[in-house]
Amino acid sequence: MQAQQSVIGVGSPIIDLIAQVDEAFLTQISGDKGGMVMIDSAELERILGLLGSNVKRSPGGSAANTLFDLAHFGVKTALLGTTGDDEAGAFYRRELTAAGGSTHALRKSVNNTPTGHCICLVTPDAERTMRPALAAALEFDPGSVSQADFAGYTLAHLEGYLLAHSEEKLRFLMATAKAAGCKISLDLASFEVVNAFRPAILRLLEEFVDIVFANSDEADALLGKLPPETQLAELKKLCPVAIVKLGERGAWADCGNGAVFIPANKVEAVDTTAAGDSFAAGFLYGYLNELPMADCGKIGAALAAETVQVFGAALPDEAWKRLQDLL
Repeated sequence: MQAQQSVIGVGSPIIDLIAQVDEAFLTQISGDKGGMVMIDSAELERILGLLGSNVKRSPGGSAANTLFDLAHFGVKTALLGTTGDDEAGAFYRRELTAAGGSTHALRKSVNNTPTGHCICLVTPDAERTMRPALAAALEFDPGSVSQADFAGYTLAHLEGYLLAHSEEKLRFLMATAKAAGCKISLDLASFEVVNAFRPAILRLLEEFVDIVFANSDEADALLGKLPPETQLAELKKLCPVAIVKLGERGAWADCGNGAVFIPANKVEAVDTTAAGDSFAAGFLYGYLNELPMADCGKIGAALAAETVQVFGAALPDEAWKRLQDLL
């Protein structure tokens, strides 16, 4: 084991507002079920008004979810992004510190912009439909980073949502992280992101990314509706390490020694929010500690299985105990 391995996440630190809804509720909001559509603060308040008091609050954000899990595993972690200088931002910092992560890289809005929030609507089939209002998170400028931001970290884990800032700025961020000695992992984030930025993603994967995570919808959007093994092979042409996540159908991964199928742990899912982020955390933990790829996948599958059995991304202590026993 290499205890000195460390990860800095780059993305949008936001508060997840999680609610259980029926299928009919989704007819009252715009966009597709299961996807992610940006909303403004007025729409956030409208949806919250429809939901009433049955909302659970927890720290979220794609890269951040992965960071929180890695911190629980004892990995040195930090998060680079922007929150509001408000109660929600203070809550976020407390939660990250409690998980074992560092807040030194978190920035605060200088414009009194509130911390970003994301409404996560969970239907009875455990599918999650996300409507984020990024607010202060949008003030983070990928073009403003320096090598000092990444100094001392082995890996920079990025979320695909950063592409909303522009390909040029994300290219600068990746180049800066590389110059500081970081490997780069990228989670494609959502099929909407891939549909909007497909050419840029293909260029960035080939030029900068060492590890790419794509779920089946994202892989379809990027590469076409092909068998997952074929999608994996195409991703592997672009990056040294590629993973195609298939949810309850498992995953395929290739770290350079050929494709390996990773079975999913069979559990009763109640909420798939952050399951892919948790799989990435488990896989990265194994990868950073130079474990065999099958073991990386086993840890990722175990962590994802724990995540889908609770509402939101925060796991109870007994779940972490089971995961530590696995390690």
